[in-house]
Amino acid sequence: MIKEYLLVIFLGTILGFGITGGYYALRQNKPKENIINASPTPTITEIKISTQISITPPVSATKTSINITSPENGTVLSTAKTSIKGDAKPNSLVVISTPSQTFNGKANSNGIFSINIELDSGVNLIKISSIDLEDNQDETELTLTYSTAKI
Repeated sequence: MIKEYLLVIFLGTILGFGITGGYYALRQNKPKENIINASPTPTITEIKISTQISITPPVSATKTSINITSPENGTVLSTAKTSIKGDAKPNSLVVISTPSQTFNGKANSNGIFSINIELDSGVNLIKISSIDLEDNQDETELTLTYSTAKI
C-alpha cells in the first residue's frame, strides 16, 4: 500500500507540473491585452523646413559673351545652308551644333565670327559655344526652321 501511495504522489506531482508548465507556456505566448489596447503616447517633434528655390534661366536667357547677329532666333529659312554670324571673345573657338552635325570656326581678333552650317528639314535647335584662350566657355541657343513650303 505504501508503494501505491508513493506512485499516486509521484504521478500527481508529474501531472501537476505538466499542467502548470502548459498554463505558463500558453500565458507567455498569448498577447497581453493591456499592451494591445494601450494607445500610443503622442510626441511632438519640432520640424524645421527650409525651402530654397533656385531658378536657373535657360541658356539662351543668360548673359553670355556670345552675341548672334544673324540670323535672328525663330527665323524660318527656305535654304538648308546658312551662315551664323556674331561676336564672341577675341580669338575664341566657336562650336556650332545642329541636331545632326557639328561645325566649328574661330572668332577674329575683334571677336567677330561667321560660320557656314547646314540645317536639317524642320525645326533645328542650334547650340553655339565659344571657348576663349583661358578655357572659359560660354553657350547660347538659337532656333531656326528650314522649310521648303511656299509661304
